[in-house]
Amino acid sequence: MIKIKKYLPIIIGSFIILGLITFSFIYTYFIKDTIKPAPALLYNAEGKLVDTYGYPPSWKYLLGVDRFGRDVFWMVIDGAKYTLSIAIVVGFMRVIFGGLLGAFFGFMNQRLLKIIEPILNAFRYVPAVIIIFPFFEKLNDVPEAVKEKTIAIQISLLIIISIPVLMNSISEEVRDFLKNDFITSSKVIGARNGWIRRKHVIPYLRSRILLLFVQQTIQTLFLLTQLGVFKLFIGGVKVLYLDLGVDRPMSQANEWSAMIGANYIELSIDSWVIIGPSIAFIVSIFAFNLIKLGIERLMENQTVQKKKQPINNEGLYNGLNDFDFVNKEKLNEVSRIVDNEPKSSRQLVTR
Repeated sequence: MIKIKKYLPIIIGSFIILGLITFSFIYTYFIKDTIKPAPALLYNAEGKLVDTYGYPPSWKYLLGVDRFGRDVFWMVIDGAKYTLSIAIVVGFMRVIFGGLLGAFFGFMNQRLLKIIEPILNAFRYVPAVIIIFPFFEKLNDVPEAVKEKTIAIQISLLIIISIPVLMNSISEEVRDFLKNDFITSSKVIGARNGWIRRKHVIPYLRSRILLLFVQQTIQTLFLLTQLGVFKLFIGGVKVLYLDLGVDRPMSQANEWSAMIGANYIELSIDSWVIIGPSIAFIVSIFAFNLIKLGIERLMENQTVQKKKQPINNEGLYNGLNDFDFVNKEKLNEVSRIVDNEPKSSRQLVTR
């Protein structure tokens, strides 16, 4: 029970994310074709017209219906697999490339470091959405025939935009790690950078990769939201027309940030159209933060356990033999010291 409680935040967060993605695929392949579209006109019991698109939230339409007759709840469910999958893939690839480059960058010569580090630091102070804006704007009007290629380019841009910052952060951590005494000792006895990187640095970073992955996934969700506000959609834009001849740019997929950006004009009219995807973002970020919290607690517990781990003097004593002492009395003296007052090996030899 105690072990389950320790992993509870990770279990709950993972269940929410996997549940949303799984339900989204089930809807797309098994439920979508069985759901009847919302009627264009609503009549009361007396046969009088009472409403038309879009409908406010109700028991029948949990998150309402937009002006094009689309059920917002099912749009959110359909978009879950796109939004969350993009965020997870981008977060994973950022950590892989940023981690590998950071591990090598941490060993860089100081002269080169002074030149490259200020350039990488500049990315910390410029919002990613500003850098990526012109590239996404050009990809927004591509035809649907090249949608897959467009999505691949957009995902690549989302990955690349954060690699400099992540690489610099990891390299700083690597340089601090290299200051440990055991690393210095390895260098003194002839260990090369490649061996140190393979045997010490990569195992050290491996314990932090999962935490970095969750952090980058959360940042990707925030970046997608910002892009949506600027009407920059993953997969390009399609135009839908209202009856009055008014056109509205929409995403070619029901991606959540696109739903927010495309319907931003509805904020003061049919606000429920935006509330649906906004709630989905909040729930997803909350779930990822739960996973992040659980990982941080596990890492803290591992650190505390290592600090509290008792010194094992039994192995030290068993390694001694009669040739290490002049007589049996000194051997008994060492035994008494080990039992009553554990000391380091240096103190035992001095005594």
